[in-house]
Amino acid sequence: MSIEEGRSAETVLHVNTILLASRRALDNALEDLGFPQDDDRIIEVEGKLGFLTCSHDDDCDDLFALIAELASRGETWELRFRIDTSETRAIFQTLSRHKSVSAVDAEIPPEADEAQGSGPVHDLATPEGVTAMKRALGRVKPEAVFASIRTQPSGRATGVIVERTTKRTLAAVTGETEHELRSAIREILPNVMFSLAMAP
Repeated sequence: MSIEEGRSAETVLHVNTILLASRRALDNALEDLGFPQDDDRIIEVEGKLGFLTCSHDDDCDDLFALIAELASRGETWELRFRIDTSETRAIFQTLSRHKSVSAVDAEIPPEADEAQGSGPVHDLATPEGVTAMKRALGRVKPEAVFASIRTQPSGRATGVIVERTTKRTLAAVTGETEHELRSAIREILPNVMFSLAMAP
């Protein structure tokens, strides 16, 4: 096989990378570096705070700045990667201090894919979709829900807004990128916490 043939056989995969640290450490680093409190890249993972970047973002400069800040303070931090290999599977990789690097190829946890079969999906590419999403989320209390967002193999992002106590899906939306979805949801629910399954 020639190099050109090999290149044509390559598949570009969507990658999420999350920097995890203690809530105190990450809050302090974000504040000292001047990040806004409502930055849509700050998400919740297993009850902890994390800083998210993905392959849709232009660069990883903010992630590296946070790692450098945490390291200069002597804080412990961890990097988690999620590489979506299909609609139902992903490679979950972890890199943290005092542990060996690890990776698992596993099914995506069900809670990360709740948009399937949950009723109408509001498309932010249309005015009707935006209006329907605003109507669906208009009376929702941000602290009572969380939003789970992922990119489909087609390249479009989907988001699901879920009630914390019942795990009931309140709305499902789709857009061009994860950043677009996070911004649109935050416009309606300013303090909503985003979540992403980063472990099998």
